[in-house]
Amino acid sequence: MRLNTHTDPGLTQASSSSTTVRALEISIAADKALVAEVRHSVRATLASWGAGAIADDMAVVASELAANALKHAGGEATVRLRLTEGRALLEVDDSSMRRPVARRVGAEVEEGRGLFLVQTLAAEWGWRYRQGGGKTVWASLPAPAGCAA
Repeated sequence: MRLNTHTDPGLTQASSSSTTVRALEISIAADKALVAEVRHSVRATLASWGAGAIADDMAVVASELAANALKHAGGEATVRLRLTEGRALLEVDDSSMRRPVARRVGAEVEEGRGLFLVQTLAAEWGWRYRQGGGKTVWASLPAPAGCAA
């Protein structure tokens, strides 16, 4: 697991030449037990960055996306959390080319609600194929007012 604070020109706001970005990156092996560590790390990191107001929701989003990546891709996944002024962005990379699909399931079914939860909690979510293979599934939440990146 890596925790970095850096300047990322790719996330520059139009009114400035650079934006400070706080970033957390977690690489996880194909072990579903590590999903709890992802959830804990995302929650603790956001709280330490002054974004505790969204920490629980983003921890659920991270948990669901990481679990889906491990379940459907069957290999390793990388979780990235970035905080810029006004926005927290979570991305999960995996090796699968299968498109994520949110679905509604009946009350008797014990799984299959992950992307529905992500849709419910996130301001935005989506996915894209990665150059070289695999995909990135992402979700964002508005950062709390006064939260300094």
